Amino acid sequence: MNTQYITLKEFCELTKLSSSTAYRMIRNGTLPATKLAGTRHWKIPSDFVPGYDSNTLRIR
Repeated sequence: MNTQYITLKEFCELTKLSSSTAYRMIRNGTLPATKLAGTRHWKIPSDFVPGYDSNTLRIR
């Protein structure tokens, strides 16, 4: 199965969490995320956001 990813910024906007909270969740392992090699950008699996619909780019 092909996993869709969203940016950390999109995740924060969708979940109404601050970026510091999201970074803390990544550090303590409660938010699965992948850091892109050679960058400071994180990608989060969209299936981690309940009700996320990639066609509308928002939570249902």
